Amino acid sequence: MPLSRSTALAVLSFAALMFVGLAAPLRAQPADSGRVHVIVEESMGMRSGFLVQAAGRSATTDSSGIARLTLPSGRQLVTVTRTGFLPLRLAVLVVRDSLVTSKVTASMGTSATDAEAMSTMAMPEVRVSATRTERLAGETPIRVEVVDEMEVDEKTLMAPSGISMLLNETPGLRVQATAPGLGTGSVRILGLPGEYTLMLADGLPLYGASASALGPLDVSPVDLQRVEIIKGAASALYGGQSLGGVINLVSKPPTGNKEVLLNRRTMGVTDAATWLSHRFSKGVGVSLLGTGTTQSAQDLDNDGWADQARARRWSVRPRLSAVDSRGRSLFVTAGAGHDDRTGGAVGNAFTVNGAPFREALRSDRADVGGTARIPLQNGGSASLRFAVANTARGRTFGAGAREDDRTTTGFLETTRTFEGSTRVFVVGGVLQFDQYRNALNRSFDHRWLVPGAFVTTEQKLGPVTLSGSVRADAHPDAGTQLTERVALLVSPAPGWSLRGSVGTGYTAPTGRTEETEAIGLRAVRATRALDPERSLGAMLDVNGSLVGAEVLLTAYGSRIADAVQLGEVAGAVEQAELRNASAPTRVGGVEALAVWRFAAGKFIANYGYAQGSRTDVASGVREALPLLTRHRVGGDLMIERPGVYRWGIEGTWFGAQPLDDNPFRTASKPYVYMMAIVGRQIGPVELIANFENLLNVRQTDTDPLVRPTPGLGGRRTTDVWAPLEGFMANVAVRYRWK
Repeated sequence: MPLSRSTALAVLSFAALMFVGLAAPLRAQPADSGRVHVIVEESMGMRSGFLVQAAGRSATTDSSGIARLTLPSGRQLVTVTRTGFLPLRLAVLVVRDSLVTSKVTASMGTSATDAEAMSTMAMPEVRVSATRTERLAGETPIRVEVVDEMEVDEKTLMAPSGISMLLNETPGLRVQATAPGLGTGSVRILGLPGEYTLMLADGLPLYGASASALGPLDVSPVDLQRVEIIKGAASALYGGQSLGGVINLVSKPPTGNKEVLLNRRTMGVTDAATWLSHRFSKGVGVSLLGTGTTQSAQDLDNDGWADQARARRWSVRPRLSAVDSRGRSLFVTAGAGHDDRTGGAVGNAFTVNGAPFREALRSDRADVGGTARIPLQNGGSASLRFAVANTARGRTFGAGAREDDRTTTGFLETTRTFEGSTRVFVVGGVLQFDQYRNALNRSFDHRWLVPGAFVTTEQKLGPVTLSGSVRADAHPDAGTQLTERVALLVSPAPGWSLRGSVGTGYTAPTGRTEETEAIGLRAVRATRALDPERSLGAMLDVNGSLVGAEVLLTAYGSRIADAVQLGEVAGAVEQAELRNASAPTRVGGVEALAVWRFAAGKFIANYGYAQGSRTDVASGVREALPLLTRHRVGGDLMIERPGVYRWGIEGTWFGAQPLDDNPFRTASKPYVYMMAIVGRQIGPVELIANFENLLNVRQTDTDPLVRPTPGLGGRRTTDVWAPLEGFMANVAVRYRWK
C-alpha cells in the first residue's frame, strides 16, 4: 500500500515524540539478575505447593503451578520438591534483564535417581529479542527458532573459526558458497538467496546492509550464547534488508569466566580464539573476543585449481555491559577484522591471455554499536540503539584491474514499549544510512538515507495470541514502502501450539547479489533501471509432543515480484547485466523436526522438502530455482555427561538440486554427509576430536569445478552443490578458568 513521503515522515516524527513524551519515572529492579518462572505440570492437576529452590532462594507454586524467582545471572541449579512426589532438578541459564521459563512434569513417588530426575527436565525458554516484543520464544505468534547454548557450544568445538556449520545444520538454513575460488558464502533462509538475509549481532546491524558484506566464515561462535532465527519476510520488523528473514547472534554476558581454544584441522587449517570477561561489580562487566585463522591452499583433485583458498584472517570484539540498581542498562560493542584470501589457479594452470587466472580478496571491516534501555514505572521500557559499520574490499580476477569497493552503513533507532499482562505494544522510529562505492564500476554506487517508523503489538485472548506489525520506509530509490506482518498463535491443548503468519517485504535494487558476488561488478552492466523487489510470504507450523518427542512441522511459501537476476548481454562476450524478472519467483516447502531427550543426551531427526521456480530473464521461460534441495533427511545423536565426556554422530542425505548454467549436468547428484565428534574433559581442559565428511564426498569426483569455457560475466567455475574439501579431521583443546 503506497504512502506519501510526507505521511511516512509524519509517522516517524510522531514515534519520536511518543518516545520522548512518554518517558516516565524509573521502576526499581534488582541489579544483574533475571527472572525465572518454573511451571509444574501434574497429571491429576495438583500443581500448587511445590517448593522451588535455587541460589539460596525459594518460592512455592501457586494454583496455576507457577513459582517465580529472581536469581543471579548465570547457570543455576533449580530443585523442585513436594512430599509424595519425586524430586526434580534442572539447570537453568539465567539471562540478565530477561525472563526464563522452564516446564517440568511431576510424578508421584518417594525417591528418584539422578537419571530419573534429569529425564523429566524440560529445556528452559528465553525471551527472544528478534521479535521486538521480547516475549518468550514459546509464547510469541511469530516463530523464532532458538539455537541454544548447548548446541552453540558443540558446534564451536567442531568449527571455531566461523558459524557456517552452526547455521548449515539448522533446518531451513543453508550456507551457499558464492565464490568457490575464495571460500566465501551467504546464508539462505527457506531457499531464498542470501542477499535477502539480515544478520544482526545483539540486535544491531553490525555486519553491513547485505549478505555480500559478510561471509559467514568471518563470525566466530566462541562468544555466542544463542542464535535467534526468524524465517520469512521480516521487513515489517527490520526494513528492506530482511525480505528473506533475520539471524540474530546473541553474545554471552560478562560472567567473569575466561576461555582459550586452539584447533588444528587437516588441509593446513589452524584456528585460535580466546574469550575473556571481567566483572567490575555486580552490574558492570566487560568481555573481549579475539580470533585468528590461517589455512593453506589445497588442490585435492590435482586439476590446477584450488579447492581451498589460502587465507589469513583475524578479528577482535570488546563489549561493555552495565545495569544499575534501577534496572537501567547500557550495552556497547566495537569490532575490527581483516581477511586476506588467495585462490583460483595453482601454479601456471588455467591461464587467460598467457597469465594464470588467480582470484584474491582482501577485506577490512570495523564497526561500533550500542543499546540503552530504561524501564518505566508504568510498565514497558524506552530504548535507543545505534550502529555504524564500514567494510573495504579489494578483489582480483585474473590479470585484470583490481576491483575496490566500500560499504558504509549507519543505524539509529528509538523505541517505546508498553507491556501489560496480556498485551505488548511497541512503537519506534528509525533512520538508516547505506552507502556503496565501487572504484571499477560506478553504475551501482548509491547513497541512501532512509527514515522509517514501525508499530508492533501482541494481544493475548485466552488460548489465542494475535500479533501485528506495520512499517513505513521512505526510500530515495525504492520510494515509500509499507510492509506488514500478521501472526496468530493458538494453544489448542496443553503442550501443543499452532502458529500462522502472513507478511510482506521489500528490498531496494542493488548490484550486490549472490550471482554478482561470484564475478564481481567489473563485468556487470547497468543497461536499465531496476525496480524494487516485493515479497509476500506465509507460514504455518504445529508444535507439540508426540511419541516422547518434541515435534515441529512447518509449511511455508514465498512469492517475490520483480526479482533481480543476472542475464546475458547480447553480442558482448563475458559481460552480464542485472534485470528484473518478468514473472514472480516462487518458493514453497515443508520442514519437519523431532527431538527426543533422555538422561544422557538427545536425538534429533529432521526432514525438509522444497520446490521453487523462476522465469529466465533472457527467454522468459519458467525454470526450477537453482540450488534448491528438493528432499533432505537427517539425524543427530549426542551423548553427554557434562564435565566428563561427550560424543555424537550425525548424518544428512541431500537430494538432487536443479543447476543453472552448468555445462556438465542439469541436476546435482544426491549425496550423504556424515560427521562424528568425541570429547573428554579433565578439570578445566577439554579435548575434542571431530571428523567431517566421513564418506569423503567431493563434487570434483563427479564433475570438474572449473568450466571448459567462461560462463556468464566471465565466470570460471560452476556453482557449488556438494563439498569440495572431502574428508577432514580436527583436534581442539579448550581451557576455561575464572
